[in-house]
Amino acid sequence: MNHARTSGRRLAAAAVTVVLAATGGTLTALPATAAAPAATQQEQQTATVPFPRDADVVGAGPSGFLSKTRGSKPEVRWTWYADGSSAVLPGAVAADASSDLVVTGDRTYLSESRVVQLHDMSTPASAAAAPIVVDLDRLGPGYSFAGVFGSRLAVLVPTDEDSHRTGLLAFENGKLFERPITGLPEDCYPSIHGGHTADAAVFDCWDRDDIPFTKAVVDLTTATTVFSQAQDAGGPAQWQNAISDTHAVWREHDGTTDWFGVHRRGTSERKLIKASGSSYDALHLVGGWIAQGQQVHIEATVNPNGWSELQSRPFTAESVETGEKAQLLTAHSSAVPGPGGSLLVRGGTPEQGEGLYRISPRDDGGRPDVELVASTRQSTVVTLLGSAAPKTLTGDQVARGVPLSWDLSRADSNVTLTLTHVRSGASFDFRWHNPYGLTAGTPRRFAWRWDGRDLESPYGLSGPARAGEYEWQIVAVPDEGIGPRLVTTGRFTVTRPAAPHDFDGDGSADLFTRVPGGDLWSYRSQPVAVGGSIRHAGQTRIGAGWQVYDRLETAGNIAGTSAPDVLARDRSGALWLHRGTGDRGTPFSGRTLVSAGWQVYDRIAAGGDVTGEGRPDLVATDKAGVLWLHPGTGNATTPFAARKRLGGGWGVYNEVVAVGNIAGGPAGDLLARDRAGVLWSHLGKGDGTFAPRTRVGGGWGGFTDLVGVGDANGDGRADLIASAGGATFYAGTGDWKAPLKAGLRTDVTNGVPYDAAF
Repeated sequence: MNHARTSGRRLAAAAVTVVLAATGGTLTALPATAAAPAATQQEQQTATVPFPRDADVVGAGPSGFLSKTRGSKPEVRWTWYADGSSAVLPGAVAADASSDLVVTGDRTYLSESRVVQLHDMSTPASAAAAPIVVDLDRLGPGYSFAGVFGSRLAVLVPTDEDSHRTGLLAFENGKLFERPITGLPEDCYPSIHGGHTADAAVFDCWDRDDIPFTKAVVDLTTATTVFSQAQDAGGPAQWQNAISDTHAVWREHDGTTDWFGVHRRGTSERKLIKASGSSYDALHLVGGWIAQGQQVHIEATVNPNGWSELQSRPFTAESVETGEKAQLLTAHSSAVPGPGGSLLVRGGTPEQGEGLYRISPRDDGGRPDVELVASTRQSTVVTLLGSAAPKTLTGDQVARGVPLSWDLSRADSNVTLTLTHVRSGASFDFRWHNPYGLTAGTPRRFAWRWDGRDLESPYGLSGPARAGEYEWQIVAVPDEGIGPRLVTTGRFTVTRPAAPHDFDGDGSADLFTRVPGGDLWSYRSQPVAVGGSIRHAGQTRIGAGWQVYDRLETAGNIAGTSAPDVLARDRSGALWLHRGTGDRGTPFSGRTLVSAGWQVYDRIAAGGDVTGEGRPDLVATDKAGVLWLHPGTGNATTPFAARKRLGGGWGVYNEVVAVGNIAGGPAGDLLARDRAGVLWSHLGKGDGTFAPRTRVGGGWGGFTDLVGVGDANGDGRADLIASAGGATFYAGTGDWKAPLKAGLRTDVTNGVPYDAAF
């Protein structure tokens, strides 16, 4: 082992000599240490310095900072505090160094680079000089770059096929020397993301047969391990570390609980503090304060609803001595150690906006100081300047499309619109992802046109939007997630006239079927074309237990609400009312007894306005063939007035159905099928009586159920569905002489077998 280290030192010195001769560089131009900047230079670091938009901070020294834009072709730029000037460094990968030294490599990742270049960025003049080139292959076989700490480079040196040691390349008297780290086990990796200062670093040492996973603190000035702490074997390895001039901290896990392991530098002690935040959060230290927050990650992956983003938590600090907590920034996207024990954070506050903030320790150990040193000139606050959204819409207006828009104060915002049908909870999201290049601080109109389709299924075969109250919600997040969310809401109402078979308020007809076993299903319809047939547009299982009924009838709105109701007769003759709710998933409330004795009727037809009073009525034929009228009251507790005898002779029919105004007359009509399969129409006069019957046609004997579904195809005329295992649609004509068009098979019931339809 000693022989390998001696050989490495000799190779290092020889390699640098060769490289300098080839490039004309000079080692004396590089900063010898990463000392804190002079007070006069600190005073020049004001918020007038620009920080690139859509960028993170990846390095900071006494003279300036390094930023890196996001995206597939990132730009790495050094900006000087003194005057805000900057320079792009092509190929720069890392400078998390607490110094003005920037390292670039010849590969995508510095850890894979074979040649690294050292750029002195202390002044624009020094940055223009040729960089110092270090050829790792000439240092020795298998050398790899591991990090830069102040003016020191860390390298990994292989000791055998599976192990390595860590060495430091330091500049002394214009030459580069390698210094092995005393007391550091093999297979240790320096923590380069926050786990170092200019003179110290935390190392993660892999567990070996004889050594458990260990945290080690290394004095970089003397290249000596000054503290080490084995981790609990019962928990997974934790990699987050941080160090300041006074403390070192890392995450530990004992198998059940997350802890902060806190070490006061200069002592041999470590104490445990219950950890806060997430184990995925980067860890930072400012003096004796642990600083952390959830970093913002915007996902650009597009899905049918747009994009998604992960909102960050505030950037907070917690004292390791007193437990005091403080919020430092509204949020952050990146942070790096800075000179003088400071932390440079890309983040924002509502008061000063977005940019680069310096968080510095205080001599008295109190809450760290926060100072804006470079600005993106973006406000973190988004405000709603105005909106164009309706208050009330008819179903016809919605069908033509509804334009909605919102004016926001920040053009560079990521905005999510959620539109929700309040009664059902069905909702739809639409998202605007902030495109690059929008100017911060300028307003922008976010506009969307709702196509008037049902929010439960906005794609494919969906019906019209349902009636009822809608709520829109706008959530606006400032670009990169830094800043408070704007959440604002509003409501509008969609109105539709009541329809006898529209149970969910979407303006289309619904058909109920009972399957063998007693389960009830609802089927939504959709016109294939106005005036044509209808098709399946969705189905919902309502519930079980409906086999107790021998007669089921859609009754229109007999209970005084806006939704149609259902009447059901049980096998003892009791008639029950299931009041409509207007909700698609639960279209009925619990049943209410209307009255007993309905076993005297063999046919019941409900839903038509026979009396012309604007309320649905019920007619029924008794077993003697007498037709009776039960006038509707609109009262749920007593939905029907006393019955009235309309006349005899109705015993010739084995099916009677209320079809509304199917023939163009003044009131509700009836269709009746005789035992020979001939269908007859009885036009309502509007006074509770009917005109003499008119023959519609023969061949109707094969149908088990005839259902008047109202206007199902959107042409304004009442229609009929006839079922016999499957469904046949008969469009109404409005002509009393020929009230129905030819039948067309329809898939409205989706091919599901049933024993009753209504």
